[in-house]
Amino acid sequence: MSAVVVQHARKSYGRMPVLDGLDLDIPAGSITAVLGASGSGKTTLLRSIAGFERLDAGTIAIGDRVVDDGANWTHAQHRGVGYVPQDGGLFPHLRVRANIAFGLRRRDAARVAELVDMLGLIGLENRFPHQLSGGQRQRVALARALAPRPSLVLLDEPFASLDAALRIHLRQYVAQVLHDVGATAIVVTHDRDEAFT
Repeated sequence: MSAVVVQHARKSYGRMPVLDGLDLDIPAGSITAVLGASGSGKTTLLRSIAGFERLDAGTIAIGDRVVDDGANWTHAQHRGVGYVPQDGGLFPHLRVRANIAFGLRRRDAARVAELVDMLGLIGLENRFPHQLSGGQRQRVALARALAPRPSLVLLDEPFASLDAALRIHLRQYVAQVLHDVGATAIVVTHDRDEAFT
C-alpha cells in the first residue's frame, strides 16, 4: 500500500518551474529520502504534500484520499501530516512542553510526557528554545510533529545546521524513532550520506 502518491506534479513560481511532471510513490511504513541540490524543488515538494502550497497541475494522494488535484484541495491541518522544517520552527516564547503540545487539539499531558521520554528530552521540558542545543531543538521539533500521531512525517533537511558528529548521531536516532512509531517519513536532503542512512 502507498502512503503518498504524487502524479504529474507541476509547480512554478512566476515563470520559474520548480516541479515539472514529478511522479512519486512512497510505500506505507517506509522512510524515503529525496536527494537533490539546493533549488531543485525538494522543499516545494514537501510543502505541497503538507498542504502549504497548491500544485499548478497534477495530483497528491495521502493514503487513499486525494488532497490536491487542481479542483479539490485539502487544507494542511486536515491532512494528518507532521512537518519538521529546516530550522525546527519552534515558537521562541513557548517552553519545550508547550511547543510539543502545540500540535495537539487539546492539552494531552500524557502524550507530551511520552514524547519527552521517547526523544530524550527529560529535564528540558521547562526550557525555552534558545536554552537548548541544536540537536535538542530538532528533537523538540520532531516531538511536536509526532504529537498528533500523524501517519506521515515530512522532514525538510532537519540536520543541515548541525555539526557533523551530531548530525550522524541524530539522523540514526530519528530514523529509529520513526520506525518505532510506525510512521511513514519523507526526508529531503542534499547530503548523500544522510540520504543513504
